[in-house]
Amino acid sequence: MQNWLFILVNVCVAAFVGGVTNHFAIKMLFHPREEKIILGRRVPFTPGLIPKRKDEIAESLGHVVSDYLVTSEGLQDLIRRPVFRSKMEESLRRKLEEWGDSELSFGDLALKVWSPQQWEQMKVRAEQLARELTARGAAAIWHGYGLQSKPLKELVPGWSEETIQGWSEAAADTVLKELKHTLLSAKGQLMLSDVASSLIDKAGGFLGTMASIFVDEDKLVQKMTPVLIQQLEGEKVRKTISDIISGKLSQYGEMPIGDLIEHASDEPGLAWLTRTLDDKLPWSKWIQRIELLRVGEAIGPRMPAIEAALPGMLDKGLGFLERSIPGAMKAVNLPQLVQEQVEKFPIERLEEVILSVSGREFRAITWLGVLLGGIIGLFQSLLTMLWR
Repeated sequence: MQNWLFILVNVCVAAFVGGVTNHFAIKMLFHPREEKIILGRRVPFTPGLIPKRKDEIAESLGHVVSDYLVTSEGLQDLIRRPVFRSKMEESLRRKLEEWGDSELSFGDLALKVWSPQQWEQMKVRAEQLARELTARGAAAIWHGYGLQSKPLKELVPGWSEETIQGWSEAAADTVLKELKHTLLSAKGQLMLSDVASSLIDKAGGFLGTMASIFVDEDKLVQKMTPVLIQQLEGEKVRKTISDIISGKLSQYGEMPIGDLIEHASDEPGLAWLTRTLDDKLPWSKWIQRIELLRVGEAIGPRMPAIEAALPGMLDKGLGFLERSIPGAMKAVNLPQLVQEQVEKFPIERLEEVILSVSGREFRAITWLGVLLGGIIGLFQSLLTMLWR
C-alpha cells in the first residue's frame, strides 16, 4: 500500500473513532433514561449520568441560580440603574395615557385579568378585608388612646365648669323655647285639653261631678296656656332645667367612655364602636361604584397632577421594592423552588434545556474528537512508517 494511502486510511479511521467516541460519550450523559437489567444484574452506565443524578443536578442548579444568577444584590442593582427607572417611568406614562382615554370601567378592566367568578370572589374578599381593617383600626384607636377607662371630659375640647354652665344654659333655652312653641301649637293645645280632661276625671266625688258639668275644657286650656307660658319664661324654671342638665353633664364627664357607651347601648364600648362603623360604612356600595366607574373618567381629569407626582411616586415605589427584595427572596426560597421545578421536569425536557444551552459546545466536542483522532492517526502512521 502506498504511503499516502496508508496515512489517509489511518487518519480517517482514527478521526472516525474519535468523533464516534465523543458522540456516544455525550449521548451517554442522557441515555439510557432508565436502568437496564440483564440476568438480574444492572448493566453498567445505566441509566445515563444525568438521569441517574437528576436530584443532585436539581439541587446544584437551585444553588447556582440563587447564589450566582438571581441574587438579591443583582436585583437591587438592576432597580438602581437609571435605565431601568427611565423604562419604568416611560412604561407607566404610556399606560396612564392609555387609561386616560379608556372607555372601560374598572370592572371591565378587572374582567380582562380575572374570570367573572374570580372577580366576584375578589370583591367579597375586598369587602371582608375592608371591614376587618376598619375593626382593627377601631380596636387600635380604642386601646391606643385608652378610651375604655378615659373620662369623657378628657376627650371633649375645652371641658370646664364654665363651659358646662354655658352648654347647660344654652340647652335649657333651647328646651324651653321648643316647649313653648309646642304648647302654642295645635298639637300642644290638644295635649293640654287631654290633660285638663284627665284632671277633671280624676277629681272624683261631688267636686269632680260638678266640675265635669260646669267646667268647659276649652276655656280651661285657654286659661292654662298663658300661665304655663309665663312659668316657662320665668328664671326659676330656666335655672332648674339648666341645673339638671349641668349636673348630668358633670356626671357623664367623669364617667369613662367605655362605661358611658355600655350604659347607653347595653353592650361593651369597643363592640358598639365596631358594630356602628360596620353598619354605617357601606363598603359594598363603594366597591360597586368603583366597579362601574370608567377608568378614563377617574384618571383623565387628574392626569396633570398624576404626571407631576409620578417621579416621586416611582422613586418611593422603587425604593420600597428594593428594600423588599431580600425578604421576598427569602420568603420565596429560590434554591428550593428551582430544585422542585427541575425535579418535576421530564428527563426529555431536561435534556432539551441542557442541549439548548450547551448544544453547540457538545457538537464542538464531537468535532474536536474527530480532529484529535485524525492527529493521533497521523502521528501513528508516521511512527509506523519510520519503524518499518
